[in-house]
Formats: sequence, structure tokens, C-alpha cells
Amino acid sequence: MEREKQSLEESIGSTLTRAANDTAASAESISEQAGEAVGSAAENLRRELPENGMVGEGAAAISSGVRRTADYLQAEGMSGMVEDLEVLIRRYPLQTLLVGLGCGYLLSRLRPD
Repeated sequence: MEREKQSLEESIGSTLTRAANDTAASAESISEQAGEAVGSAAENLRRELPENGMVGEGAAAISSGVRRTADYLQAEGMSGMVEDLEVLIRRYPLQTLLVGLGCGYLLSRLRPD
């Protein structure tokens, strides 16, 4: 009986480990695809908007920011984003709590009654 219980626990543990690894790999793949899509959007935005004047400068700044975001998504992946988020939460715990409460309040107001 004890041996069966231990075997079952090991089986469940290995199944959970495989599922977690598959989920992590899937999340990494999705973040890379998102980075590619955002990068493509930045390139399309840059091509479509004028290059001269104030509009051109604004478009260049936006396109540059979107491009940096795409590079970050592709380089860091999901695990890097989670680590960066953990650092921000540890550095600014009160601000994080207030942002979370504000987002929760706004989401509750968007819900149809």
C-alpha cells in the first residue's frame, strides 16, 4: 500500500513537472511571437506615417519605442519579464498595491451591471 502511494505521488509529480515545463516553453514561444508582431507593427507604422515635421518626429519616437519593446520581448521572453516585474514589485511595493487596487476598481466599473 505504501509503495503504491509513493509510486502515485512520483507519477503525479513528474506529470506536473512536464506540464509546467510545457507551459513555460509555450509562454516563451508566445512572447517571441508577440515580439515579432510588435516589431512588424513598428516597421509598418514607420513606413505609413510622414517622415518630416512634428508628425514625423512623433512617429519616429513612437516607432522607436515600439521597436525597443519588440526587442525586449524577443530577448527577455516571458521569464525575463516576470523577473523584471518581481524586481519592480519589490522596489515599489506600496505603489504596486495602489496600481493593483486602481486597476481592480476600474475593471469593476467596466463590468456590466
